[in-house]
Amino acid sequence: MHYNIWDFFCTEENYPYWQEQIQQSQEFNRITWEKIRDFLCVIERHNPLSHQLLQAHNLEQFIQIARNNGYQLTQEELAWFVIIQKQIWDCLALAQKTPSLKQQLLSSQNPDEFIQIAVEQGYYFTQKELAWLLIDIKSLSSLVSINNSTGDTFVFPNIDGIEMGYWLELAEKWGLVPPFSNLSQPGNGLFGDEQDPFFLKQCFLPRGYFNQRLLINSL
Repeated sequence: MHYNIWDFFCTEENYPYWQEQIQQSQEFNRITWEKIRDFLCVIERHNPLSHQLLQAHNLEQFIQIARNNGYQLTQEELAWFVIIQKQIWDCLALAQKTPSLKQQLLSSQNPDEFIQIAVEQGYYFTQKELAWLLIDIKSLSSLVSINNSTGDTFVFPNIDGIEMGYWLELAEKWGLVPPFSNLSQPGNGLFGDEQDPFFLKQCFLPRGYFNQRLLINSL
């Protein structure tokens, strides 16, 4: 739960306005995405900042409290992050309950085709935005189960009823999301061709990987 920021942007009266605003704004980058994601992770931890933010009666107060605590955020940045995530989740949720749409998306030959199908359903997001959200999901050590000593098999649970494994596998095939091993790094992704084989975007491990207990020979 991201506290009351969803109410600031996603209510019936607010959503159309902010959706139009972010469409007219300049494209935000990954640094902005990660800044807001990390901020939301902090306020999930039930610290004094979380309590202060829950007392905010409007978006302006929310932003000011965040700034008073060292988080330089703008309304437009927050709106973009929240609404883009909602667009992607709503698209995947519709696919989850619509087999024909799910099959159509999973049959996409490339990210452009996937994005176009989403647009036809009324959902608007970019390849990069989709990649950032899926990378965030794959980065959560609490959502990844390592089932053998080599780390070859991973099990992704449903999130709000959405089977994420399908979409992560598809994004890996396209190179939008890096694999867990650098041995099969796609060469056509968004991540370049860095020389260091252990660079995060070539050799992907979830946060907290080394703190997890390997379940040896459990398969």
